[in-house]
Amino acid sequence: MMQMVWKYLEELTGRGIELSVLLQLLVYWSAAVLPMAVPVAVLLAGIMVYGDLAESNEFAALRASGIGFWRLSRPLLVVVGLVGVGMFFVNNNVIPVANFKGENLLINIAQQKPTFNLQPGYFYHGLEGYTVKVDRKSDQDVWGIMVYDHTDRTQGNARMLSAPHGTLRPIAGGKWLELTLENGAIYEELKARTPEERTGRPFLRAEFDTLFMRFNMANFQGKDLYAVQRTNQFNMLTVRQLESSLDSLERVLGQRKVEMGREWTLRYSGLDSTRAWVPRATLSWSFDQLDAADQARIVGNARFMAEAQKERLAQSRMEMDYRSEVAVRHELEWHKKFAISVACVLLFFIGAPLGAVIRKGGFGLPFVLSVLLFLLHYVLGMVAEKMGRGSVLTPAEAIWLPNLLLLPLAVWMVHLAASDRTWNFQKRGSTAPVQ
Repeated sequence: MMQMVWKYLEELTGRGIELSVLLQLLVYWSAAVLPMAVPVAVLLAGIMVYGDLAESNEFAALRASGIGFWRLSRPLLVVVGLVGVGMFFVNNNVIPVANFKGENLLINIAQQKPTFNLQPGYFYHGLEGYTVKVDRKSDQDVWGIMVYDHTDRTQGNARMLSAPHGTLRPIAGGKWLELTLENGAIYEELKARTPEERTGRPFLRAEFDTLFMRFNMANFQGKDLYAVQRTNQFNMLTVRQLESSLDSLERVLGQRKVEMGREWTLRYSGLDSTRAWVPRATLSWSFDQLDAADQARIVGNARFMAEAQKERLAQSRMEMDYRSEVAVRHELEWHKKFAISVACVLLFFIGAPLGAVIRKGGFGLPFVLSVLLFLLHYVLGMVAEKMGRGSVLTPAEAIWLPNLLLLPLAVWMVHLAASDRTWNFQKRGSTAPVQ
């Protein structure tokens, strides 16, 4: 959450946005944390609960009563199954809506113009076409005013207004800001026409008793923060919507491949638009018979045409790569909907046996082990997903690879717990054997 805040800090600050809107944005962002928080929570809970049972010798009493690891875990398997189903519902129905609303809200906040805040002693650049500086202000009165006029962008700082005193007040319901300058002057550099004028740098100075300036404040009016700016992104779609979008993307990708193949075939195979062979003209001259200027012209034209075709081919390849990447991102997101739910169950089968084997409960060692195991799963997922985006792995392989790699560990841990194997972590100085 803090990473997201620091990443978009510049877009969020100085926009005059209410605290409730920022909190709402944080709530939308928090939904994206659930796919990481729930699996590690299941892992930590399994280690803590089973570790506490084993540490207090309650496992020994259960085994003596004929209740083994599997029988004890049956009710919890139902709970973990419900957690997995719930995570699929969250991934499929809650997170896409949160991503949609959160991303659009962030875009609209970033497009808000910063609030008008004229600070004494600083140049203010928020008024389009003008830069304003005041030495002191009190309510509507301002003193030591300097206004640089940049409305003519070709002139730079060629025109400046100054006045010892003035007033600022909104008019027309806040749509305009009126600045009244008193007993000031206007300085403007004149365009030099001759070298003598450029050396002398002539300027015009005009004094005034009262001057009114009006600035349009329409850009400072609050816009609709909930307007839709972006939609149909892969992280904003449900499973059915992803399948529909993926079909459309693959169909368009196939059509573009056929079109590009036909275009380049016609361009270099000697076929015309009707796919009929065009006889090549017989040249009555040779390249060696031309003079040096004509030869250079022909070579230059040929090089230019070759470079143009090379650039066009590179653009076609970039288009294909982009369309393929978008399709891959949709397919990766589709598999994620199911892989996170399976990861919750898989990490339970690692955490629960691990707690029974190490016989340690509480927040100490179980917390460390759960974080390390989850980081292993998370890093494997990031690396595999990146390989999937680069087409090194298929989308299915990229998303399911971390679960498949941890599956043998889960099987081994369940085997140890079902066989009543334990690893006793004793305090320093203890000589208790390790089973």
